[in-house]
Amino acid sequence: MDESECSICSNTFDDASHRPRVLPCGHGFCTQCIDACINRENKSCAVCNEEFSANSATDLAICYMLEEFLNKSAISASRKRKADSVIEMINGNLCPKHAGNPLYFHCRSHDDNICHSCAMIDHPPASCDLIPLNDEIKKQSQILTVQNQKQVFIDTEKDLKILYQENVEYLTKQKQEVELLLAKIEQINRDILEMENSQEQIHEDIQGCQKKQEFLKNVENKLKATTNTEDIVNACQMATTEILQSQKCEETLSKELSVIKNKYAQVERNGIQRSCLVMIHARKMFIPTLSKDVKPPFNAKLIHEPELDLTSATSTVWMDLSACGCSLGRVFIRVMGDSAYGQQFIMLILGTNGPSHKGATFGFKSEDNIGVNQYTTESGSQSNESLLNLKKEDYEMLKKGRLFPTIGVNKASFGIMTKDRQRTCFGYFGEIITGIEVIDKIASDEYNITDITISECGIVLDY
Repeated sequence: MDESECSICSNTFDDASHRPRVLPCGHGFCTQCIDACINRENKSCAVCNEEFSANSATDLAICYMLEEFLNKSAISASRKRKADSVIEMINGNLCPKHAGNPLYFHCRSHDDNICHSCAMIDHPPASCDLIPLNDEIKKQSQILTVQNQKQVFIDTEKDLKILYQENVEYLTKQKQEVELLLAKIEQINRDILEMENSQEQIHEDIQGCQKKQEFLKNVENKLKATTNTEDIVNACQMATTEILQSQKCEETLSKELSVIKNKYAQVERNGIQRSCLVMIHARKMFIPTLSKDVKPPFNAKLIHEPELDLTSATSTVWMDLSACGCSLGRVFIRVMGDSAYGQQFIMLILGTNGPSHKGATFGFKSEDNIGVNQYTTESGSQSNESLLNLKKEDYEMLKKGRLFPTIGVNKASFGIMTKDRQRTCFGYFGEIITGIEVIDKIASDEYNITDITISECGIVLDY
């Protein structure tokens, strides 16, 4: 089998569908044959039968060594053709005008190879610049050699650029996959931590109930052993108190168990229901962005809009910020719900009307603030049009950590102050209460501001 051909289909390797690729075992085949094996669910080497896990031939490395060999072979063939033309000129034979006369001169004036007769009749030395043909052949050979070398350098540079770009794209893809995997691992760790905290609280409540049951058992034994009326009354009072506390403990435990298993928040707007799974942590309910794609189970306990208290004077929201798939941390914000801008911000954090800040990117950074220009609609497009009829609020001094509206009163964009501002601006509608160090990190030169994304967000309620 020729090394320039695929051992499966016998087609010559090229830079398209028959581009050579290498399996983990070291054997190489063309892209088309590898994809055909994958489509037949036969993910094993045709030579050694070692299995591979790639879902597409493009997931496998390109055999650059073989490509380089093919390129060199093509260059050698080109050089041979050019050398043959020089040899033909050397051996060349006879003059077409004067049969039998060999070509002996080269006329520079007319760029033509001529014989002695031509030199005397059509190209006299008095009017033409004549040189021996052998000298011209040597000169053309040198020029051809230089041109060949130059072309080799050009082709090599082109191949290196292509190889560099492919390596950059491959490494970028691998980096993104690793960062995405790390983000998923971090989210799983957070979920595990929240579940462990909830289980720990439940375990404590169970222990409390068990202790109360033991106490009631002791009271029962004392009642059986005594005949004193006063002792009986006191024991009954103590037992009644413990029973009430036990009932309360049982109700709390039952509530926590049902919450962990099946508690959803749900809001309806214009006939569309949007829901989300509620997380419980440290006696707090974390309600993430609602989605019309989330369908609560039939036996789920639902939290409806009145219980969410979206019109409260103050509300607490949270935002998980990330860069290139890696978490930067969580920020907690106290929002003034009695402010029109605050109400709009809560609507976009929770996604009650569809559009939300989940997935939005920080689009600008200035000397003293960073901000988000646009939110994401349910169709995946970007917008910053206002959701409410807003009016300009009082101008105030903006301190570090405060949230304020930007780009006019009829937009939904917002900024976060990274340092105190000495001049006044639109009134602020929220303030960071925890996580200001995350904002400091974003405001520094460590990250490109356009890479910062709100990966998750929601509101926090007491439980």
